[in-house]
Amino acid sequence: MKELTEDTIKQIFGNTTFFKGQDYYKNGHARGTVKLEDTLFAQVMGSSHEPYEVRALIKDSEISTKCTCPVGNMCKHGTALLLKWVFEPSSFIDADRFLESLDGISKDEIINMIGRAIKQHPSLVIEFTREEREKPRINIDAISKKIAWITSGELDYYHIDDAIDKLDEIKNIADRLKEEKSFKDAADIYFVLVEGCVDAFDEGADDSNGSMGDFAISCIKDFNECVEQINDPAYKNTLLGKIMNLARIEDYGLEASDMLLFLINDENIKRVEEYFLEKLEETRKIASDSSYRYHKEKSLGILNGLYEKLGKPDERLRLAMYALVDKEDYYRLAKILFEKKRFEEAFDAAKKGLLMPGESHYLNDLYFDIARALIGLRPEIIDFNISLNVALDLMSGCFDEEKYIAAKEVFEAIGNSGAFRSAFYKTIKNRSSAVLAMLKDGELQAAIDTVRTEPNISQGTTIAVSRAALDKGMKQESAMLMRTALERGRINDLLKVGELLKVMIDVSEVPVLQSLCDRILKNKDRGTALLLMPYLLKKSPELSALLAKNFMKDIPVEMVIKVALSVAQKSPDEGALLCRLRINQDILQSHVHYDKAVSLLSAVREIYAGNEPEWQEFIRKFAAENKSKKKLIEMVRKEFKVVL
Repeated sequence: MKELTEDTIKQIFGNTTFFKGQDYYKNGHARGTVKLEDTLFAQVMGSSHEPYEVRALIKDSEISTKCTCPVGNMCKHGTALLLKWVFEPSSFIDADRFLESLDGISKDEIINMIGRAIKQHPSLVIEFTREEREKPRINIDAISKKIAWITSGELDYYHIDDAIDKLDEIKNIADRLKEEKSFKDAADIYFVLVEGCVDAFDEGADDSNGSMGDFAISCIKDFNECVEQINDPAYKNTLLGKIMNLARIEDYGLEASDMLLFLINDENIKRVEEYFLEKLEETRKIASDSSYRYHKEKSLGILNGLYEKLGKPDERLRLAMYALVDKEDYYRLAKILFEKKRFEEAFDAAKKGLLMPGESHYLNDLYFDIARALIGLRPEIIDFNISLNVALDLMSGCFDEEKYIAAKEVFEAIGNSGAFRSAFYKTIKNRSSAVLAMLKDGELQAAIDTVRTEPNISQGTTIAVSRAALDKGMKQESAMLMRTALERGRINDLLKVGELLKVMIDVSEVPVLQSLCDRILKNKDRGTALLLMPYLLKKSPELSALLAKNFMKDIPVEMVIKVALSVAQKSPDEGALLCRLRINQDILQSHVHYDKAVSLLSAVREIYAGNEPEWQEFIRKFAAENKSKKKLIEMVRKEFKVVL
């Protein structure tokens, strides 16, 4: 074995690790030392109740250590072992000599030796019978304690990146074990990492960027890959209890229940079902109705997924019949019956569910899926009124074109398409949905009339009708609708309305546009004013100027200049006044706006081009009023080459 010195150890491990390990050595923490070929072994007492198993390889130029502590490699415990070898080599049992001595001993003597050892230490029999590569290489209790400290003891709830970095160091140990095919050890670490993340969330960790959630999900994925490689029913049975509890309590979208998928089998599925239903019954007795419904949906969802994994559709159906009391329960039942192509039974379950309390838009969607399947089988059992009420409820929030088409397909099949459309237009509470349905059905004039007469139509819907009218060449109607949208409030910036605004300005009389601007000013609608202003420039620069004067501080300087130059074509003084109004606002705020003032003054000079006396009078008057602002006056002299 290569000769080793204290300085070499310090150089390899670094000062921090070396001195920690030196303390461990001096305090006698390294015990049970053994030498076998090029490897040293010891048990080193650390922060855990149980000693860490440490080994050190000393071979040629390679010196490395491995340990069952959370650090894993090149740790302070390995340093303590090497220092023990440097200073107390005689304390190491030479296993090479012992093995050589066995050559002269009979088989019976060796068996007797092993028997005596087992009597003194019965647990050794496990080591002799353990399958290859299954000997634990980690101290999972120590790792669990370290994770608990990271995720609760020292966790900064609002800055969790440091915690994730530390957890990732532990995950690296599991990743290495997984690569070395130590799947049980790796799975144990992945599991306690997921537990730690759940604990952190329970403590209120702020994971707004999703980094801890992503970390936990990656651990679940790696856990499942390990479990898939393990063929040890007893080990999996031990894991099952832990994971059932974790899956039941985890509510952070980590999908911890996925960890059950690679443990579940025909032998243990009943145990899992009994556990979840027993816990669910306990919840029913103590929790509020809403909390119980949540846990019921979650537990039955987990069990349904497990039975699906095992390919047991009849068990899924049996489970779906558990405690049918609300819409969500009947949705689960109808869905499974639908999947089994038992359409009439599914339809009956869906209709019963519609009468139950609670909400379930999924049930409404499923109702029409089943109804469409029945069109060619039993259309006579599809009731018009029930189907109408489902359609109205389905689109009470917002209009969904695909769902509307699906509903129409059902009503067409039962000969009630016209009655459905008429009833939908008249009775749907969300009036925007009524208008969009009219558009889908080609009833453009009805849509236009509805927007014009009903005030609660959304702007997006109003603009959609305006665009449809323009596509049909109905420019006046399109313009009217755009004016309606503008009068009712600011238009969403995401809506592409440039072409519609151009047409509206083009076909609208100036008095009509004046009335629109007056409404905008009355409503103090800054956004609509800014949107409309550039489109008014060509037809009515005076109206652009009117809006600009009233929303001067909100308008970009470039737009002020455009409006001023446009107005100045008829009234130069009016254009210059607009520039001066904006200058007064900017220069009174701060000297940082002086460059804007110079840009606006350049526009005034352009307005008075060909009328030098007017320009000179304007600029001198401006300078006199602002003579105390020396920096501004100097910028004006430099830019316009004037004597002030």
